[in-house]
Amino acid sequence: MKFLREIRHATIESKLHREILPGGALLLAEPVETIPSLALGLWFRSGSRHESAPEAGLAHFIEHMVFKGSRRHSAYQLAQRMEALGGQIDAFTTKETTCYYARVFEGHQRQALDVLAELVGEPRFDPEMVDRERQVIEEEIQSYEDNPEEKVQDLAAELLYGSRHPLGRPILGTEESLAAVSSRTLRSFHRAHYSQPNLIVTVAGRFDLPRLREDLASRIRLPRTAPSIQRTRMRLPRPSERHEERDLQQSTLCLVRTGPSAREPNRHAHAVLNTILGAGMSSRLFQKIREDEGLAYSVYSFGESYRDTGMFGVLLGCQPAKLSRAFRLVGKELQKIKRGGIKRWELESARAQLLSGLFLSYESMYERISRLAHDELYFDRQIPIAETVAGIASVGAEEVRLAAEELLRPEAFSLVTLGPATKERPRLGDLDF
Repeated sequence: MKFLREIRHATIESKLHREILPGGALLLAEPVETIPSLALGLWFRSGSRHESAPEAGLAHFIEHMVFKGSRRHSAYQLAQRMEALGGQIDAFTTKETTCYYARVFEGHQRQALDVLAELVGEPRFDPEMVDRERQVIEEEIQSYEDNPEEKVQDLAAELLYGSRHPLGRPILGTEESLAAVSSRTLRSFHRAHYSQPNLIVTVAGRFDLPRLREDLASRIRLPRTAPSIQRTRMRLPRPSERHEERDLQQSTLCLVRTGPSAREPNRHAHAVLNTILGAGMSSRLFQKIREDEGLAYSVYSFGESYRDTGMFGVLLGCQPAKLSRAFRLVGKELQKIKRGGIKRWELESARAQLLSGLFLSYESMYERISRLAHDELYFDRQIPIAETVAGIASVGAEEVRLAAEELLRPEAFSLVTLGPATKERPRLGDLDF
């Protein structure tokens, strides 16, 4: 395929500066001199999977609370300082990390770092603000409860990993766990997880490296002791079903199993398989269930990868009366791709989609700092783009067949449905692939 031949010769590698700072934080800096802006991220190796059961939701709660005032400035003053620069600042929590990032004009490098460092290093955790923010997060939880696709994936994670394992619990926590959150518990979790050895600093764009190093050394006020965080042992999941009845107009279904980790050697073949199966408008699930049969508006396959495990599944939403038929068609499509293999054009299209997405992501400085952090968090090194391109381009039909044989085993899947009661309920026993 001409596209693959051309892209093998494309290059956007840049010089990467990698340095362990005196306090133990890791700095990854990627200069891009052709743009007048930069993205700066502070990534902590701490997410919801690093919480004990009584701590459920604390990582996310802290992400909220750092914006509610520091020991030196109010929440309004912090927001005003950043927006006066015309910049953007935000944060998010995942299962395995918490990130605080800013995007600014190149001349505002120091001011952006000042705000980020103050957020993560000097949060006030005022008791009154804790009580107020608890209500905000409760509203956030309710918004997830009202979103069937979000809710069914939380139910699927709980089914796979169990409620006793942090990967099986919602990132937001629960209303019950939030009730126990206090200024004291937030401070304790912050002290245990927010340290310099647990921090990755990423920057991409046009920046002053000597000044950045100097400012990080003087402005990051976090302990220099490495955290002692224990991971909960993973249980071996047993395939099971969960059918939760809700007064909804649609039924939502998730067929799910444990999937490859982020470090899986065959991850590129799994990505190609997922793309062909259900990750685009030309994918088999989309074409068969939506375009040919008109059974669902939303249908797709997905993969979620962590450092040592992952999730793989198919999600669809449709009218309750159509759910069982749509489910059986999903099974048939899984059977076809497992037993009949893939077409050459599907393979070439999937590789082209993955490679185009990779190269287009480099146009965003935020995507660059995300890639820097991702590689460090999951591989403990930076993956050269040429290595990734070679890995994707080398995937052939046989590699996809082996990935399908490994992943698409009916005895490994669990099933979750969410919606109104129906006479004919989908069952795992209906699957045959």
